[in-house]
Amino acid sequence: MKKALLAAAALAATAFGACVGASAEEGMWTFDNTPAAAIRETHGFAPDQDWLDRVRLGAVRLTSGCSAALVSEEGLVQTNHHCVVGCLQNLSSPQEDIVATGVTARSRAEERQCPGFRAQTLTSIADVTQTIEAAVAGVPTAGFTAARDAAIARLESTCKAGQADRVCEVVTLYQGGRYHLYAYKQYEDVRIVFAPEQQIAFFGGDPDNFNFPRYAFDVSYLRVYENGAPASTPNALRWRSAPLVAGEQTFVAGHPGTTSRLLTTAQLAYQRDYFLPWRIATLSEMRGRLIAYMAQGPEQRRIAAETLFGVENSLKALGGRRLALVNEVAFGAFAADEAALQARIDRNALLDAMVGGAYAEIAAATETQRSFFLAHQYLEARAGGGSVLFNAARSIVRAAADRELPDAERLRPYTEARLPATRGGVVAPFAVEPELEVLQLAFWLEKMREYLTADHPLVRQVLGRQSPEQLARQLVSETGLSDPEVRAALFDGGAAAVAASRDPLIVFISSFDAEARALGVRFRSEVEGPVTRAQERIARARFQLLGTSAYPDATFTLRLSYGAVQGWTEPDGRLIPPFTTTAGLWERTMGADPFITPESWLAARDRLDPATIFNVSTSHDIIGGNSGSPLLDRNGDVVGAIFDGNIHSLGGEYFYDGSLNRAVTVASTIVEEALADVYGMDGLVEELRR
Repeated sequence: MKKALLAAAALAATAFGACVGASAEEGMWTFDNTPAAAIRETHGFAPDQDWLDRVRLGAVRLTSGCSAALVSEEGLVQTNHHCVVGCLQNLSSPQEDIVATGVTARSRAEERQCPGFRAQTLTSIADVTQTIEAAVAGVPTAGFTAARDAAIARLESTCKAGQADRVCEVVTLYQGGRYHLYAYKQYEDVRIVFAPEQQIAFFGGDPDNFNFPRYAFDVSYLRVYENGAPASTPNALRWRSAPLVAGEQTFVAGHPGTTSRLLTTAQLAYQRDYFLPWRIATLSEMRGRLIAYMAQGPEQRRIAAETLFGVENSLKALGGRRLALVNEVAFGAFAADEAALQARIDRNALLDAMVGGAYAEIAAATETQRSFFLAHQYLEARAGGGSVLFNAARSIVRAAADRELPDAERLRPYTEARLPATRGGVVAPFAVEPELEVLQLAFWLEKMREYLTADHPLVRQVLGRQSPEQLARQLVSETGLSDPEVRAALFDGGAAAVAASRDPLIVFISSFDAEARALGVRFRSEVEGPVTRAQERIARARFQLLGTSAYPDATFTLRLSYGAVQGWTEPDGRLIPPFTTTAGLWERTMGADPFITPESWLAARDRLDPATIFNVSTSHDIIGGNSGSPLLDRNGDVVGAIFDGNIHSLGGEYFYDGSLNRAVTVASTIVEEALADVYGMDGLVEELRR
């Protein structure tokens, strides 16, 4: 893998600088700024406004961090299996492990609600840049973030206007060059309809992850409900049964999470030299602890499987990013692109005056970030180590404190517009696994003590005289927050309930939350504020030079990527075809994980066409968050679900290389055939075809 990533980074050097202009098929484009001329020039067809509106209303964002699509007028939603595994884990028990066995709900009555799951469709986009700019005009840099966030809170509150099923978010684009207000229709009753067995959904496991050829049946179906009945969703996208062909033009409509293509070299050097080495080291150790825990028995494997998947996925992705950044040729190309942009700015007196010392200001703020990075990470940004109990308790404590403040002064999750969603996440009846909670909390506390040292005042304040293991076990064993009714009572009771609570986890978080919040305030005033202010000036200059011919970094908002069904040639000369077929699954099947094919598939082998297209490689520019995105043909019809990228796409955080970066999809052909011939889900197939 390392050799492949280094080769990808070297070959991608010429494409490293997205800030100077996009190459063919590069870009995650907002739906109000799609490059129609470039798409038409490359592929001979570009979507019109009716196409874009229809696809926008059919695309779905899941609050689990994934993308999806409405695929029937009765609220049916298609996404990836790994996007719903949290739901499956919450619905599982030692007696019924539906992550392993899968779900086949053949009637509406069998469709079980996913605790805490919400689905959203984008209803409108509005440019609110002028409003934000007016609110921060003349504000000192140290107060910039607070002034901006206050304006955002006002816009979001006005947009929501008390509508329970509406979510409003102000999105920062082009590093602050533009601000858009996104309004969503939200479905809070989301139920699982179909999920395959884990063995076939994640066939190939970590060895195949970010690789191709693939044979993963990574698809699942949800249904959104309103008022206890399947929601009416007339904007659902149509289903296509006909197979894809090599070279066919395709589109991806999804919600890529984050990219860093418009960062400066100073910021990328910080990622390369500081953040990524630390994060990779801690994730590697966490992976080892999870594997050791899972080796204790089948119940431990069930409990920690989802967490291990997330850790391994992150490790491979972050490792790929760092390998891209440590490649001197690739990083040098990025630096050269930045220098070229600066030179163009310097030659224009007006732009030079506008940008001023922005690059130096970003470098200085990044250096400041290093001075308190570890304290900020352990006490604020990543506190709790992933513990669901800790996260719920912190939300309870902070919601209580912030509801005492004016809306404009609150942290963003606790503004009036966002508070209902925050409450929903806290009171949802999610599964709590005490042993996993102890493992995560103890690891977080141990690493905090290791990196900050035992003598650090904050470490001594958090740990007291206990060891990380002792404190974690005490908190988990004695808290009552495993009960959703207890969480709801504390959340709704506000400051008085929190102050009166003797729950050890509430007391624990309250004991250092002021210091943690202070670190957040320092980050926003000394790092985020100066960086955003400087980035805005660079962004305005970039707009003067390039207009909207450049695309913004990903922000977990709806984007369109265009491309085609296409394989690639490896640096060693190997040609990778764009398709795998069912025949390849049987050739790859072994008698041990992760290449075990479940019994349901083995029993149906004679009914499955060995030539059916299974997984597909396409040239789309995607990133994490695109999981579950519909792959669409020219008509906007669904031909699959994106679930991965190839190994070369890991550098997609920073650049797109059209010769190597590929997205990987589970094709509608195998989905339709397997639903009918493996799982007997004829009703679901009929619903898709309608």
